[in-house]
Amino acid sequence: MLEKRYTLRNIYLHLIHWFKYLRVKLSSCDLCGQSCHSYPLLCKYCYEDISLFKLNTVQGDLLNWPAINKALPKHSFDQLICIAPYLWPFTQWLTQLKYQGRYEISELFAQLLNDCWQSLLATSMVVPRPLILAVPLHAKKWQSRGYNQAHLIAHSFSKLADIPYQTQTIIRTVHTESQVGQSGRSRKNNLRNAFAIHINKLALPEHVLLIDDVVTTGSTANEICRLLKQHGVKRITLLCVCLSLPK
Repeated sequence: MLEKRYTLRNIYLHLIHWFKYLRVKLSSCDLCGQSCHSYPLLCKYCYEDISLFKLNTVQGDLLNWPAINKALPKHSFDQLICIAPYLWPFTQWLTQLKYQGRYEISELFAQLLNDCWQSLLATSMVVPRPLILAVPLHAKKWQSRGYNQAHLIAHSFSKLADIPYQTQTIIRTVHTESQVGQSGRSRKNNLRNAFAIHINKLALPEHVLLIDDVVTTGSTANEICRLLKQHGVKRITLLCVCLSLPK
């Protein structure tokens, strides 16, 4: 019976892998229209042209970049991993994912984030095994939009990286106005006591991967990280698609 279950699981995993392979091969590049090879919506030529952070030059942590560290003072997270600066085509993709319901873009972001994560694992050992959490939306905003883009990215990333993902640990208890265009101080004031931690029977691990779409001042992540560390988390890696530093 055990051998039969193992065989069925192998068949299932093989079908999932084949389906993902076909989906990439049958998709066209969102930027130039050519066929894709490794990523959905992005061909190998456009991949070479877009601006990506070179994490290997900062030991896998953008906080080691003095300009970024200075722009994000008093951060409560211990490591920052971002795919790219907040530039085209990521600005276009983020808008389409967030407001136009292009869910498939979340899979592209998850695969690019997983590339960053796997390159980090190849050069260093991550101990202990982390847990994935996503920055939540308030229920009102989730109802009006219909989905949380950070959740979509985290869900796909969890499968690619084979790391567990919990969806109900962080709860947004206060419905705040849009943070776009606000100063760091205003963002911080708006987010004070805006989140709560809901822990079931399982305690939080020592290492958490917190996923969001864009980091600007770090106020949202800082508020969540402060709560997580109050509940025993010792290390928090913030993974996001783009870094948009305030001017």
